[in-house]
Order: sequence, then C-alpha cells, then structure tokens
Amino acid sequence: MTEASVPADEVENPLHEPTTTLESAPTDLSGFQQADVLKIDRIPLRGPSGEVVWHATPDGVVIISQTCDVVQPNKPYLQVAPIARVPANLAKQAAKGAMPGYVAVPEAGYDAFADLDNIATVSKAHLALLVPQRGVADVAAMRIFGMRVGRRFSRFAFPDEVVPWLEPLKSSVLSKAGKTSSPLGRVLDERVESLRLECAPSWDAGLPYQLTLLVVVKPKLLPVFDEDEKPVPPAELEQWLWDEEGNIKQRPAVIAERLLNLATSGDRERRLWLWEGFGQALAAECRPKSSAPDKVLSAVAGGAIDVEVTTIQDITYERILSSEEIDVDHLSPPLPR
Repeated sequence: MTEASVPADEVENPLHEPTTTLESAPTDLSGFQQADVLKIDRIPLRGPSGEVVWHATPDGVVIISQTCDVVQPNKPYLQVAPIARVPANLAKQAAKGAMPGYVAVPEAGYDAFADLDNIATVSKAHLALLVPQRGVADVAAMRIFGMRVGRRFSRFAFPDEVVPWLEPLKSSVLSKAGKTSSPLGRVLDERVESLRLECAPSWDAGLPYQLTLLVVVKPKLLPVFDEDEKPVPPAELEQWLWDEEGNIKQRPAVIAERLLNLATSGDRERRLWLWEGFGQALAAECRPKSSAPDKVLSAVAGGAIDVEVTTIQDITYERILSSEEIDVDHLSPPLPR
C-alpha cells in the first residue's frame, strides 16, 4: 500500500535524510545484521518527480544490505525492503527462489517475504533506536537470503526469442509448484531442486540457440549406473512412456504421479526411466505457439530443447555457473498489489 506523496522538502524527518549532527555522525549497529526485521510502519520511496511517497509497512521491514555494510559505523545509510505476505498457494514456490522479487524471511512467518520491488535507503541513526528481530535462524539461512537478494539484481534475461519457448512450461508446470494436492506440484516441491537452461557453447553464439533443460533433482533420488551397465527400460514402461518414434507420450503430471507411487527404495531401473521420461515430458512442454513469428520458431537449434536429468550432487559447479535458473519472474508479471 502506498500513501499520499508530499514534496521532498516538506517531509518532516524522513528516514533517509539526516537532519542533525547526531544523525550525520558514525552510528553503531553492531547488533544488527542482514535479514533482520525492524518494526517500522512506513518507509519513504522516491516518486517519478522526486517527491517522497510514503509506503505503508504494517509487517515491518527487513534489512537487505550486507551485514558488513550494516555494521560499518562510517556508512550512514542502509537498504530495507517491506515485508510482504505472499498467498499460501505461492509461498512454497517463492521460498524456493522461483520468484526473485520476493525473498523468504522464514523467522517472520512461512508467508513473509522481502518485497524487493520497493527498496528504501534509510538513515542508520533512525534505525539505531529500534530493536532488531532475527529474520533467519542461522548462518546457512542467512547465506541463502543474501544469495537470493543478489540474484534479484544479477539474474540473466533470456533473449526475447527464447521466452515464448518457456512460457508453456510456466503455465502447465511451474504454476503447479507449491500445490501439494497436485502430484506434479509435490514432485517439483519435494524432489526437484532446480530447473535450469543451458546454452552451448554460450548465448554469445547467437541464433539458433543450442538449448538443454537441466532437471536437477535432490540427492539420492536418481539411481546411478555405469554407462556400460545402464539398463534398458522395462517393456511395459517403455511402451507407456514413448511412441514408436521414441517421442515422449505422457505429460509431466502423469509421470509425476507414478514417481510418487514408486518407493524410493523400489525398482531402481523403473525409477531411472521414470525420471528420464519426466525430464523429456518437461522439455516437450517447451514449444512456442505455431502462430509465433518465424524468428521465434527458428530460435532453437533442431526445433526442440534437449533435456538432461541429474542430481544436485552430480552437476558440476561449472555447469551451474554457465546455466540459468528458470523462474516464474522471468516469464510473468509481478504479484498484484
């Protein structure tokens, strides 16, 4: 919620503008850290004409500046973002990083997220009067918080010609993430670590792009076989998954249901090929509309996105760095306000 604006020179003691010698002096925030929650009921944002727009923050704000900047006394300002409450059907999806505009603040509630679309620069002198509450439980959670904040401003923008290839994946697959009543939603939430897009040799090579969808699953879920010992799929499963030309026949949701019904300690061969089919089914969703411009239709080499299913343990750091995570914010507008 945004309240009425006032000219910047008429604001009384705005949080971002020191007005006394005390506020200009070094400020000790040694007890504060990134991801801390502060009880502030509004923050000042700059409007398009330089006016101050007061943005209501009924749930407080969260510090998004790095801790090293927070505690340095000679830096007079830091950045905060309002805490937004994300609808329950999107909270799990957002908590996994699929909506980079929202970063989870778990200690403030399962639905509490830093709203990175409304960041304010505020004076440390004002914040020093407040008592911080921890927004994350430990160092590992703080590291995730910091990485997610950084990703909001550094994530890769897919070429315009590629986005239409990914939009069907959003509407038919990513929209189910976090919905535990859906088998597909459960697999995405509980068993898939990340969906990433890899371009070989690089995006700089230009059109057409050689693309691979990387389905990165959680540890120990994908059976491992030596290449020369990789089993053939059971005949019944092979006929169920693929047609005579080797094209995947089943949709991701149907395969997800079979994956859930197969015990983790169950048939290793069947589990291997179900994951292989699941990845192929996800890649098969990546098709632009036939009415798309020719430049879009010819944007992907071979007319299809390849797929590889791997685990977070087996994927190399080099491939993580050279690939891009597919998230909802890449493909859709922000949440309505």
